[in-house]
Amino acid sequence: MKYQRETTALGGIARRSDLRHMGLDDQAVRIFTANGGLIRVRQAWYALPDTHAAAVRACEFGGRLACASALRFHGQLGEDDGVLHIEIPANSMARVPQSACGSVNVHWSRHPSAGNRAVVDAAAAWRQWERCGRAGR
Repeated sequence: MKYQRETTALGGIARRSDLRHMGLDDQAVRIFTANGGLIRVRQAWYALPDTHAAAVRACEFGGRLACASALRFHGQLGEDDGVLHIEIPANSMARVPQSACGSVNVHWSRHPSAGNRAVVDAAAAWRQWERCGRAGR
């Protein structure tokens, strides 16, 4: 289906407005969500069922995978420190609950890094990782 193909191109995550541009009205979104074709991640944000779990979690917090988490997503970093690294625009508000503060590292960005809705690209992730690593993570 068109919405699956286009949402996959966005990284598996789409805003409600994206879905409307793909031809899905609100009723169709509700039907696909009820039948498992879409997962409601947060208000006005949806993911395909096979979207990477860490990317969905980053979207729940208002961002996308960044730094070490993005490098693991791209298969370029093997070690998992147990911390979810996410990029969030500097002019927005993170939705990270207090209980997750130690397990989420927010990278605030004045200018969005290259990539898609789910994850920054590998080059941007390496730059973030170098800055994050020098800061002692």
